[in-house]
Amino acid sequence: MAANVRVTTELKSPSEVGVHYRLLCMTGPNKGNVYYLTGKRVVIGRGETADIQIVDAKISREHGELSFSENAYTITDLGAQNGIIVNDTKIKQKKLNDGEKIVIGQTVFKYNVINVAQSMEMLIAEATPDSAMAKEIKRGVKVKVPLKNLKNEVEENYKIDKPVNANATSKSKFLIFGIILIAIVFIFLGGDDKPAATVKATGKVNPTDLEIFNESVIVKATADDPETKKKLDALIHSGRREFREGNYFRAMEEFRLALLISPNNGQASFYLSKAKQRLDDEIKKNFEKGAQEQDAKKYQSAIVSFCSVVQLIKEYPDDERYKTAMTNLSAIESALGMEKGEIKCFEEKSANSGN
Repeated sequence: MAANVRVTTELKSPSEVGVHYRLLCMTGPNKGNVYYLTGKRVVIGRGETADIQIVDAKISREHGELSFSENAYTITDLGAQNGIIVNDTKIKQKKLNDGEKIVIGQTVFKYNVINVAQSMEMLIAEATPDSAMAKEIKRGVKVKVPLKNLKNEVEENYKIDKPVNANATSKSKFLIFGIILIAIVFIFLGGDDKPAATVKATGKVNPTDLEIFNESVIVKATADDPETKKKLDALIHSGRREFREGNYFRAMEEFRLALLISPNNGQASFYLSKAKQRLDDEIKKNFEKGAQEQDAKKYQSAIVSFCSVVQLIKEYPDDERYKTAMTNLSAIESALGMEKGEIKCFEEKSANSGN
């Protein structure tokens, strides 16, 4: 595994400069694990030789693979019985884009492409390699950039006060302007000693310094940033679609992510509350109906009711309501003289079945 995947539970962005490809495990037995893809071919499955091993009866030993080419990963179904779903569509092969969801068995992954740029400190250090400030930065010392002294330090480092030709003078002035501009941005976006705002466990952020939580990637932006607004609108649109289709748990996930971006967003708050209420109502209704049918020995109808609960929260088998529904189904199996596990709430699909 080590050659193809680096596994961690750290949700913070990588510090190493470059492009990183990552799978964040959002549900299932491996929930919370972060997989950084480093190999040309990464196999996902329940077998011991899989690069990403998931112990799940609904997953094949070698369920799917991620192959790297042309600066992107492509996911391929290796003929697994239960297939692979990307963004609610069953696929055989698909080139992955940043932010897409992958469903394998009971596990949902979020795929991200993370581009880590150089820090402001290192940009300044490279621009003025012989300056005292650069030496401190390279030693790992936290520095505070004094804007009024930066111009003098740059001029001293490049000795631009000495006679030079016109072209060189023009280039030096341009370089100075660029470095000063970088320093201004650095100072106002985090160059001082004040700690940057962070997303707390409550999901709240400092409203004057919004930080976007992208399943662990913290991106600094302003509330009216176009990319931020685009991401927020996409999450709300996706959540409303899931809500209309009755996928209430998935809808709630989308609205929670939207609220991490914009904690006071009215639409996301309203639909999150509505989705939770609708899910609770559906589960309660099916439990009550199933219990009445079970008491009246209308077992086939009771099976339908309890299976409806299981299907509503099928991606969350640790939910107490899921466990209760399965216990009730086991009791019905005993009453009907059936084998344990004989009642199936999900249709078993063959390897050759279509979508």
